[in-house]
Amino acid sequence: MKGKACCWILGVLVALFLLFFGTVVGIVALVMKSTGGAAPVVEKDSYLVMDLTGYVEEHRQLPKLRLFGTGGAPSLAEILTTLDHAQDDPNIAGLILRPTGAAGFADLREIREAVVRFKASGKPVYAYLELATDRDYYLASVADSIIAYPGRSAGLVFEGLGRSSTYLKRTFEKFGLKFHVIHVGDFKGAFENLGADSMSAPLRASLQALYDDLFATYVSETDASRSPGARFEQELLSGDHLLITGPEALDKQLVDRNADWMEFENQLGNGEELSTTSVARYARSLPRVHGDHIAVLFAEGEISYTPDGVPTIDRSEGINSDDMVERLHELAEDDRVKAVVLRVNSQGGSALASDIILREVLRLKAKKSVVVSMGSVAASGGYYISCGADWIVAQPNTVTGSIGVVSVLPSAEGLYRKAEARVETVRRGKWAEFFRLDKDLTAEQRAVLMQISTGIYDEFVQYVATGRKLEVEQVHAVAQGRVWTGKQALDRKLVDQLGGLDVAVAKAAELAGMDSAAVQLRFYPEEQDWFTYLSRRLNLSAQSVWTRLWIGPEEAAIRQAADLLRNFATRREFVQATLPIEVDY
Repeated sequence: MKGKACCWILGVLVALFLLFFGTVVGIVALVMKSTGGAAPVVEKDSYLVMDLTGYVEEHRQLPKLRLFGTGGAPSLAEILTTLDHAQDDPNIAGLILRPTGAAGFADLREIREAVVRFKASGKPVYAYLELATDRDYYLASVADSIIAYPGRSAGLVFEGLGRSSTYLKRTFEKFGLKFHVIHVGDFKGAFENLGADSMSAPLRASLQALYDDLFATYVSETDASRSPGARFEQELLSGDHLLITGPEALDKQLVDRNADWMEFENQLGNGEELSTTSVARYARSLPRVHGDHIAVLFAEGEISYTPDGVPTIDRSEGINSDDMVERLHELAEDDRVKAVVLRVNSQGGSALASDIILREVLRLKAKKSVVVSMGSVAASGGYYISCGADWIVAQPNTVTGSIGVVSVLPSAEGLYRKAEARVETVRRGKWAEFFRLDKDLTAEQRAVLMQISTGIYDEFVQYVATGRKLEVEQVHAVAQGRVWTGKQALDRKLVDQLGGLDVAVAKAAELAGMDSAAVQLRFYPEEQDWFTYLSRRLNLSAQSVWTRLWIGPEEAAIRQAADLLRNFATRREFVQATLPIEVDY
């Protein structure tokens, strides 16, 4: 009784603490909401400034911290929306691009196309470069004028395209570890660096063909935007300097003039203070969409199997099967949603999760038109969830395809031997010891895994054949894990059209019988407000603490059994539909 009383008192204290903490969180959230809630006013003759650094997030669901009037790093959705609105806004005088290490060629191409549309309004576009990569220059090349910082510590760093993989088989063997990697598809090289000494010939051939085509699109579009032509390609292939300083870039006609930021601002403002607004801040001034609309649902990141009841630190990260199914179902039932554009930017992940999501896409398609817009990468599982759509749009430099399956199982027999650890087992059932780490994979186990993987591959191919209205043999010929650019995928009928989100939206409007010029867009999942976000985090934390405080012996046994079942389910999730490379080119 004494122990239970102490536990009760401790529980009350924790509850009071959580109540106090929740009140503080609520006040902080309301303050954050008030500081970021009012729509900013855009002054007349303002320049829209687009700062891009690192990977551009496609869409934002979690709330942004807006302090001191800042809007944070813009998402791709914000960039595209603001550029389309700003071109007709009389208060916006022009656009200034400030890329510094931006990544994701297909997304950058999407932004380039939006900048070209902005330029068509007659408003000037400037690109200001301090320390810029060739990717930054790819974006900047569409500007009316490129300005480079004049100092020798800055300039253009032209590296080109490349991807390295570290092969770790011998490294793991030193510790008594081994990874058994089983591929279905001659070109499916995902995880082969864990179980092999070197890159396989099929994977090397596939990746080389991919990068050759990406490079061709990259340099031809950049040189076409600048005069004289072929300068950019020449510098990448045979340039004398890794870092081309501002003055050198001017001599080579890669840029139009040299100036530091203050000089550039003074020149642009004719000596007066230049009025500017960030993309994220300008996005907050735009009206919200109400009524009938086309929904743009973003599916970005690794695809994971996360059914209800499986706790995750943050279920908003990546593409979670349960969350995505729920969102697709809600869009299907919402009468205001007349069509759906599924924006996919994913290298894949769980084969099971991909299958679950695809089935819900097909249910949605039975009610409303579904168009897929592919971002920088929509391959393997990313292509899996896309293949059933009414229409697929990809950029020429989207990485797609990789229709294949890989299974990965670890073995630590050598480690157990080194550690002189001995496993004793009592079992019933033929496969009860299938997942033992202390034993190497047998020929029978390998055959079982191959059978499972082949079955999943065949199902994947059949989905593609049905969705793309192709024969199974046609799909198999371009599948086998091979990766393609969007341009190559179009030639092989894996996608229907080249273009960006605007092209996909226009197609969705056409299929839904809507006027594309007057269509309204709404982006999903919608951004959470701070109060909802922090309250949810607090609630999850409170539930976790409270459960652990009040759990009794019987509940503990149930929890232990549930944990074992969940771990077993996780261990069975060894089949993946994922890309053989990390794409951040």
